[in-house]
Amino acid sequence: MRERTVAIMPAVKQAALGLLLAAAAILPARAMTYGECTALIDKAPGDAYSAAVAWIKTTDDPAAQHCAALAEVALKRYGAAGDRLNRMIDQTENPYEAAALLGQLGNVRMLDGKPDLAIKAFDLAVKNTPNDPQLLADRARAYAAQKNWPMAVRDLDGAVQIDDEDPELHLLYATALREAGKLPEALGAIEKAASLAPGDAAILLERGRIHLLRDERDKAAADWKQAAAKATDPAIRDAANASLKALTKK
Repeated sequence: MRERTVAIMPAVKQAALGLLLAAAAILPARAMTYGECTALIDKAPGDAYSAAVAWIKTTDDPAAQHCAALAEVALKRYGAAGDRLNRMIDQTENPYEAAALLGQLGNVRMLDGKPDLAIKAFDLAVKNTPNDPQLLADRARAYAAQKNWPMAVRDLDGAVQIDDEDPELHLLYATALREAGKLPEALGAIEKAASLAPGDAAILLERGRIHLLRDERDKAAADWKQAAAKATDPAIRDAANASLKALTKK
């Protein structure tokens, strides 16, 4: 599992990026493909946005609008991206497409620091596709941003019931349970995560925090030492080392 910080944070799902196109100004007049447009975002989001806007003028293909929205996200124009996604949602009659766009809108609202608007978008997305564990997890992150831990726990409980084999969902669930003061349940959730992803540094970091709250200092220290040794994410390594340092001062 890719390492994640233990804080429940939003994340925007974007199309795979990699191929760098020529600048939008020299693109031929033919219609672009979605892959061409999104491939430009990674290295030149401004060019991708310009290309998408030019493409929009030649077609009513929603893929052009979506590429423009992704480029706006990459440029940190979150308000504009959210407004564009909203227009796309209003124009589609496909409930599954609407749910996907609503999920993306929720994540953009989170990036824009507006968890209340994010929750509204996620509510509609979950209504359309109630059995999507990722949507539930995303809404839980929005509740967590408001420190509404009971609602975050509710959504993550639902998510792990739908997908019991995703270690990241169990990690998020454990974090929410810890924040809600439910330590026995948090320990159970983090042990499940550890069984699914042995040696994962983010999971070890969170398990150490739970152990400390249970006054299991030796177990906390052992987990944090492993987390610091295994982490490839500097944020996780620094958090583990800081926790160890604080523990030795007590």
